[in-house]
Amino acid sequence: MFFRGTRFASVFLILIFFVTACNLPASPTNTPPPRAGRDSTQTAIPASATPLLPTPKPRDLKHQPLYWFGPLPPMSTDAGRPFIGSEDFMSLFAPDAPWSQAAGHIQVFKLYGEWVAYNATDAQLRQVVDDLRQRGLALAVEAGPSPPPADCGQGVESFAGIPESRKIADRIKAAGGTIDLIAMDEPYFFGHFYDGPNACHFSAEKIAQGVGEYIQFMRGEFPDVIIGDTEPISGPAGAPEYQAWLDIFRQVNGYDPAFLHLDVDWSRSTWPQEVKSIEDYGRGLGIPIGIIYTGNFQDQTDEAWLSIAGERVKRYELQTGGKPDQVLFQSWNDKPDHVLPESDPYTFTGFIKTYFEDKAGLGFRTQGQGANLAFNQSARASASEGIHPAEQAVDGDPGTWWSAGNGPPQWIEIDLGAPMDIQEIHLIPSQYPEGKTVHRVRGKGPGTGGVFVVLYTFEGPTQDSQVLSYKPPEPWKGIQVIRIETTASPSWVAWREIELIDAGE
Repeated sequence: MFFRGTRFASVFLILIFFVTACNLPASPTNTPPPRAGRDSTQTAIPASATPLLPTPKPRDLKHQPLYWFGPLPPMSTDAGRPFIGSEDFMSLFAPDAPWSQAAGHIQVFKLYGEWVAYNATDAQLRQVVDDLRQRGLALAVEAGPSPPPADCGQGVESFAGIPESRKIADRIKAAGGTIDLIAMDEPYFFGHFYDGPNACHFSAEKIAQGVGEYIQFMRGEFPDVIIGDTEPISGPAGAPEYQAWLDIFRQVNGYDPAFLHLDVDWSRSTWPQEVKSIEDYGRGLGIPIGIIYTGNFQDQTDEAWLSIAGERVKRYELQTGGKPDQVLFQSWNDKPDHVLPESDPYTFTGFIKTYFEDKAGLGFRTQGQGANLAFNQSARASASEGIHPAEQAVDGDPGTWWSAGNGPPQWIEIDLGAPMDIQEIHLIPSQYPEGKTVHRVRGKGPGTGGVFVVLYTFEGPTQDSQVLSYKPPEPWKGIQVIRIETTASPSWVAWREIELIDAGE
């Protein structure tokens, strides 16, 4: 999933989770190999010289729901990932790291297989393994299980196969650790539905057989490992397809995947109902179903990324009534830059802490300095394409958008419900192709004498998801209605998001 920033930018994909041990054969636990430089022939260190370490906390993989944490570690940039991950990732594994309360709610910490295999140093892996053991957190990895054949799969997500997973396993063992869980990285979607370069279009049965061989190999490395699947709800792959996939997996392998984690395309208007349908179906089969909560690849700040992730939590769990068997807090996007401290609500651990303490308090600020005044306000437009209504320009989510369904001139208007003081405006276009555009911002309210006046004009080359921002020298005062008029564009007129920032007091 570490390639998703680019993949979801083009198809708006953006997520999932665990099973009870009854689905897996009982086997003795692997004994970790001795650390480098230590063996049974060495002289024991006197007890008086040995530092006293806290007793490791017991792991709890039977917790219901099961909670996972998988932040993106810093890794080198490339065409598929032009960002480095959370800057303070390794600070999570210091003994006094400020996330003790959030950590107390988590049972599984997931590492990216790419980081383990190619980026982490030996010292970093030892630090991670030792700290997770002390915290009582199970160690999970995400890995692509499918072997790339000669005629397809090269460079396609999920096609890493056994050679890379063997490398991951060897490095974890060398660090003194054991892999407790593996989340396979979307083998069904990328083996069957993916239609880009080097697509394979394998049958579900062929993919299930290959996955079964992968699971057999990894159980040879770690006999007690719990292995499940992660798949995206996106494009042609929805609830019926994944319900069928669970059935085919069982028919081919004679057992169920240990869990199914759902990676959701948030621009899909029916995603809550589809996730709930799969959740209910999995529960009937005894297969835990989970959801990955994320923000968007376009989000410019940690607050923006975590706020929309919070809105998705509320929509699924508080509004739709979803009760996932597993919940995963994960990012493969540029944000959040910071995972610590948990005392800050706009760090990743701060988000987790709030999830457990005040779930309804997650999401966007709606009042006070810095709040988005346009969020969920009344919106109307000159025209709207049916599946992209005006309200999607103010739903807080750049993954959805309003579209006029035609070129300029077009307008969209937001009524704030009362006169407000606006300190800044942010516009995020949905635009294909890129090119020169002209957008006139007009405002009306007591501050303008009750008539529309031009507040600012954006003019110049623009492209999809580019953030257009303007902060006036002094706040626009007494504005109740904002209208964005587009008079020039090579594209249909469409906005992913319109944000009006409260000047406050």
